[in-house]
Amino acid sequence: MVGKLVLAVVVTVAAVSFASAATARASSIVVAPTVSTVATGLDNPRDLTFGVDGRLYVAEAGHGGDDCISGGEGGTTCVGFTSRISRIDMVSGLVTPIATGIVSFADGQGFGATGVDGISTSPTGSIFGIVMGSATAVPNGIPFVPAKVARAKAQLGRLIVASPAGGWNPVADVGDFDFAWTAARPDLVPGQFPDANPYGVLAGVGEHWVVDAGANTLDRVRSNGSVDVVAFIPNPPASDAVPTCIDRGPDGALYIGELTGGGNAPGSSVVWRYSVRDQKLTQWATGLTAVTGCGFGTDGRFYAVEFSTLGLDNAAPGTGALVRVAPHSVAPSVIVDGLSFPGGFASAGGALYFSDWSIAPAVTGLGSVKRVTLP
Repeated sequence: MVGKLVLAVVVTVAAVSFASAATARASSIVVAPTVSTVATGLDNPRDLTFGVDGRLYVAEAGHGGDDCISGGEGGTTCVGFTSRISRIDMVSGLVTPIATGIVSFADGQGFGATGVDGISTSPTGSIFGIVMGSATAVPNGIPFVPAKVARAKAQLGRLIVASPAGGWNPVADVGDFDFAWTAARPDLVPGQFPDANPYGVLAGVGEHWVVDAGANTLDRVRSNGSVDVVAFIPNPPASDAVPTCIDRGPDGALYIGELTGGGNAPGSSVVWRYSVRDQKLTQWATGLTAVTGCGFGTDGRFYAVEFSTLGLDNAAPGTGALVRVAPHSVAPSVIVDGLSFPGGFASAGGALYFSDWSIAPAVTGLGSVKRVTLP
């Protein structure tokens, strides 16, 4: 259970090799984009968002900490408070933390970290983040320092709000709500429920939307902190859907990308459309693979970041891609390929942004944010 909580299936592929590998799907680059580096040295960077001030913010999952126990997918599970939300200077690339001290779990090398994974800017300018996991899922008696366990439980699964000026506060306990919801419905994902791993967030006014990669749910979080499940994301051929990202479309509907759990072949990931007005979930596009970030560009088109076009089970560096997804399409169009474990997406000024090396041992300093400029 500790390994399932700490190194959840979402972008936690501790067994992947760091040797180069070729992309499985043949490239069909539809444009000749310019790719540049915005910031480097990031600590397992995940989702991205632009603030109302025009600045770029990044969720960094951190690298765990120095309090470790045996167990977990990496062989060792370490806890610390190294996750954070940071602001990136778009000219100098300077990274300035604005929300720090957030719980992070990783293996002994800081690899496969989970922490604050999703972020989104509300129309009022606040930066919302979602922290993985659930306090309820943490078993009693684990041999971490008790004060550290209590501090971690107070943060796990929380929707938090950060001020661009610095500091953060909890808003709602999404993780525990979803864990209880799945505990009451074990047959939805046999052998895996109960589970919870809130991962992606879309901030609004009066209500926020969270996709939970463990519970496979779309949640609505109201300003008073109450949570309700509005949709369950159906299972793919194997394992579960593992929704990871969410954005609002030009039509007002919500669009959700999914990683899909282990055992699914490349091309198994779906983009779902949820009509808030009709309260209806439908397939909008198919044929994607291991989606870890998504959203609409300033051109009104939908883009997705694929962690690896080889699929989750065979993920390797150099096999990720940024793709464009047409409505009702059965395969995406490649914008940029050859990426290494990309995750997160944002768009501004006609450019597209994603994080590269969203999982990497902390000592490498490989984490970065890239800009893609289309002609």
